[in-house]
Amino acid sequence: MEILNYSAEPLNKIYSWLPHDLQAEKVIFFPDACPGKSPLPTGTVVLTQQENWRKFAVSDCGCGMLLCEANISKDLFKREDWDKIYYDIQANKGGLGDLGSGNHFLDALESYTDDKVSFLIHTGSRNESKLVDDLIDSPKKFDTKFYDVCQWAQDNRFAIYDILQKYFGRLELILDKNHNHFEITDAGVIIRKGAVQVKPNEQTVVPSNLNGDVVLVTATSAVENVLNSLCHGTGRKMSRSEAKELSPYFDYDALRQQVYIPEMIANDNIKTDAPFCYRNLDDCLALIDGLLVVDKRYSVFAYLGQM
Repeated sequence: MEILNYSAEPLNKIYSWLPHDLQAEKVIFFPDACPGKSPLPTGTVVLTQQENWRKFAVSDCGCGMLLCEANISKDLFKREDWDKIYYDIQANKGGLGDLGSGNHFLDALESYTDDKVSFLIHTGSRNESKLVDDLIDSPKKFDTKFYDVCQWAQDNRFAIYDILQKYFGRLELILDKNHNHFEITDAGVIIRKGAVQVKPNEQTVVPSNLNGDVVLVTATSAVENVLNSLCHGTGRKMSRSEAKELSPYFDYDALRQQVYIPEMIANDNIKTDAPFCYRNLDDCLALIDGLLVVDKRYSVFAYLGQM
């Protein structure tokens, strides 16, 4: 097994996160590598010829991020519209146009280089994704349902995109990238868990935390050495249980002064996804410096999530 470690974690530690029954030709750990409830840790890419590989590809299938740009400046952004979007999304709970749970979010972004507002939508398919769990021993049914769920997840992001257009006018789609999927190749199956497929000269987006920066990047030719993949964020640096213990010491009032969060979203709702839970963006970018070039940088000025 060839292992490429682009994370800041020691190899023996991240190796222990892999399933004991995984047989892989190649495993790549990106800076956002962290263990979770899914079979593979987040922030990993696996190339395998293992026959029963499907059991490693489950969990929030098709989850991804959509980045779009509005033709308005930040001074035309209205907080009351952001509140209305909260209620529109909440009304879609369980259907298309629902952010879902966990670390899914909708951010309003301000560019460092121009005055246009952008939006980043991060949604998945957590309930729909469970439909593939019992099909791992039925390859054709699994693959068909998996692709259906990925399509649902993409439709879900575009449903939120449509909600945004109600309040902010026509939006320009910058990109939509799925970061939980599989790809069947001649060399074997590539499973990306919390990693996007990106070819040289293609763009992707890398966010950090609730009030941290977001970067739009272009992949270099070096991504061919990492199975045409890049990380989908900076990743958690602590578990949710650890975050709950530290939450009472965090200044949520200061956070809300920096980022507009509707009052309907209580501090308790975001305590396991507060900024201190995630790694530093620049530290992570330094680990994969040769794999990408930063095109644009944004700051977050409004947030929706954990409804």
